[in-house]
Amino acid sequence: MKSFRSGLVLFVAVVILGCVLFAQTYQGRILGSVTDPSGAVISGATVTITNTATGVARNLSTNAAGDYNAPNLEPGPYMVTAQAASFKKAQRTGLQLEVAKDIRADFKLEPGGVNETVTVSEEAPIVETTNDVLGGTFSNKAINELPLLGRDFQNLADLQPGIQRTPGGGFLSVTANGNRPNDNNYIVDGLDDNDAYYGTTVINAEGVEGTPATHLPIDAIQEFNVQSSPEADYGWKPGAIINIGIKSGTNSFHGSTYYFNRNSALDARNWFNPGPDPVAALNFHQFGASAGGPIIKNKLFIFGNYEGVRDVVGNPLQVDVPVSVPINDPTSSIADAFAECTANSNCSSVSQNLAKFLPINPGPDVTLNLDLNNRNREDNGILKLDYHLSEKSNLIATYFIGDSVQTEEDTTVVNPLFLSQSQTRAQVIGGGWIWSPTAKLTNQFRVGYNRFWQQVVQADHNAIRHQRTD
Repeated sequence: MKSFRSGLVLFVAVVILGCVLFAQTYQGRILGSVTDPSGAVISGATVTITNTATGVARNLSTNAAGDYNAPNLEPGPYMVTAQAASFKKAQRTGLQLEVAKDIRADFKLEPGGVNETVTVSEEAPIVETTNDVLGGTFSNKAINELPLLGRDFQNLADLQPGIQRTPGGGFLSVTANGNRPNDNNYIVDGLDDNDAYYGTTVINAEGVEGTPATHLPIDAIQEFNVQSSPEADYGWKPGAIINIGIKSGTNSFHGSTYYFNRNSALDARNWFNPGPDPVAALNFHQFGASAGGPIIKNKLFIFGNYEGVRDVVGNPLQVDVPVSVPINDPTSSIADAFAECTANSNCSSVSQNLAKFLPINPGPDVTLNLDLNNRNREDNGILKLDYHLSEKSNLIATYFIGDSVQTEEDTTVVNPLFLSQSQTRAQVIGGGWIWSPTAKLTNQFRVGYNRFWQQVVQADHNAIRHQRTD
């Protein structure tokens, strides 16, 4: 029994340490050292790290080497204060902690009374000094102000070194340093966002023609970080780490509403859209709203975002269709094809019924100008809760859901009933517990679930019924 208990304790310790060392996280870290003017280390100094948006603070003490280390911090604005007996208190303000990044904040305390304070306002460092990871971070301001086709965050990833995306996007289009597209690792708020079947993202995954079937609202993204040469602690995949942090509520209410429209009012005709036919349809609506704030100030926060998409997009093209009169060529004439299969007694009644929907072509060498519209509908929503149980314990919960119906032309057809239709539901849900029992020990426990459901059928799958008589 004693050996069993010892083994159980060892197993639990290994699991806990494993979570600390190898957890995939969107959170950041603030670290540094505290010294006196001569450069001698100050051990036992008190360091307080405060998120200025939520008022949540974490207290630490420097070790024998004068160092402190605060991992598992939510991205956002921070202030760090250091104080020790017989020294003036020092504080650094304006620190912006990015997703999955580190900030180094060193202090050189001056002799004096603890009631005196020296304040230093920070600016973003030009050179990353805490690691050698190749990549970068997009803030919410940059995401919203940079040109972004379709408000798809993946279209910004190729602005980072080593990342490429196939022009126009589409299926499995993001690659990193020559790796396969399914070698990238997508993380949303510390949750696994990888589809087990395709090996790509669950959120913003493609529908019929490669158009995203759902969208993560970019107003909900605090930041997203792309590491094209990640460190080994992420593991699993050799490609890029695309790490997304979702906004949290703060002590101040904040929100946004938006509406975007793109249409064909000023479009010119293209080669496949000749007159007198009307200009191909284009009417793209994208709209939504976000809001966040405190439920209990300094304690419980909520943030939510809804985004809808409604669009109609034309597909002008020219096609040659089978003729409807006999020309002694069953490969080009519907009449000749049915005559041949009737003679051989293998003419399908289903084929005969479907042939009625083909356009009438009175003779050979007739080209039809077709323009069958894509029609898409999306509804996406995300909700996040942050609950600060105490200075040492925080709880986080996130839920995303996206629904869509896409009716699109992914192959040449001559009737809108034959268009392909994709019905999609994407979900990512999870939560975490961040526990810092002492100034030198911190741990996080996360649990998550993602689900990508998609059905691709013809647009007439519910319209045509066949009844057996035998």
